[in-house]
Amino acid sequence: MNVPKLRFKEFTDKWQKVPLNLFTNIYGGYAFKSENLLNYKAKYQVIKMGNVNNNTLNLEKNPRYLNTISQKELPYLLEKNDIILTLTGTFGKKDFGYSYQIKNETNLLLNQRLAVFKITNSNYSANFLKYILLNNTFLNKFFRFSVGGTGNQANVSIQDIKSFKIPFPKLEEQNKIANFLTTVDKKITNLENTIISLENQKKGLLQQIFSQKLRFKDKNGNNYPNWEKKKLGDIATLKNGISKSNEAFGHGKKFINLQDIFNKSYIFNDNYSLVDVTEKELSENNLLKGDVLFVRSSVKREGVGLPCVIMENLIDTVYSGFIIRCRFNINENIYLHYKKYCFLEFSFRKALLKKSSSSANTNINQDNLSKLYVNLPCLEEQTKIADFLSAFDRKLENQKAQLEHWKQIKKGLLQQMFV
Repeated sequence: MNVPKLRFKEFTDKWQKVPLNLFTNIYGGYAFKSENLLNYKAKYQVIKMGNVNNNTLNLEKNPRYLNTISQKELPYLLEKNDIILTLTGTFGKKDFGYSYQIKNETNLLLNQRLAVFKITNSNYSANFLKYILLNNTFLNKFFRFSVGGTGNQANVSIQDIKSFKIPFPKLEEQNKIANFLTTVDKKITNLENTIISLENQKKGLLQQIFSQKLRFKDKNGNNYPNWEKKKLGDIATLKNGISKSNEAFGHGKKFINLQDIFNKSYIFNDNYSLVDVTEKELSENNLLKGDVLFVRSSVKREGVGLPCVIMENLIDTVYSGFIIRCRFNINENIYLHYKKYCFLEFSFRKALLKKSSSSANTNINQDNLSKLYVNLPCLEEQTKIADFLSAFDRKLENQKAQLEHWKQIKKGLLQQMFV
């Protein structure tokens, strides 16, 4: 097929396959010596494969710098509209084939295992080529054609890239497609910025509410009673889960693991993996509505101790040994939805991280968690706090849903607007 499935109606001619080296100057990055790279900020930053991920450029990830560059290194200085592409990785992991077009970033140097595309022919658009390199159909064909090394390892040569042919329309259609997709990208960027702004607002609200700078009033406009500060171990029982690797298929009990709760403020009944457990293990490690599960161990320091509230009784369900269950005493009057927020507030998180230990992972144990203090207003104020923050969360989740929707739209367009 020489035309795309989805096309602007004013264009009818066929697309022509042309080798990349016909209109681009393509070359690989330079092998900068590790011993010469600086780990403090200097004039030039060396861009490695790890800085290009999911078609974004992360300049904060393990940055390395140079104060000066030689004449030999000068050609590897990136310019506006240059397109860079990661060259190596493993099939099935999608850790290769990421691209990024340089915008207004300056003083960036291209390291080895990356390629740069510089348009040399005015009949071809760099913006259009950028979107071709985001097209999974193209990438799958290209990288499977170019597999090298052992097993599923992709190791693409610059010569492979230069000779690879890509279908191109005339410049007018290139520009129209690129401009249309740029509009979609702007919508996605706006949503991403809105989400960042809302998340920062939420952090500010949590800090104001739990430092009690922002207080709610009762129905008569009066202040609620003073908050109580209670040690977690005095108002709840903490218990680690069980270590299970013998996953059962078609039988057994539901098993909640770290990935089931990570970055989730609450969970309901769901289709979790199954494990074989004894009746004693089930009775000791069951889950009830109102239990809070804490992440006991995390590769990332900021992930340890994150809470997840059980919103209903989970029948025949146990939880992982990498999770700590917090079950409140029956006489403690704590609003279910308040639990989603009181363990995220700044002072609690700061105290938790202070008591956590680090080796390969960052960990918090039951004993240290039990010594932390929780801020508890009266039940009515708890309810107002939780309902206010829940409404804010719904707004945030709505924006995230819109973002995912537009990302799926873009994915579909990339599949249909190119040959």
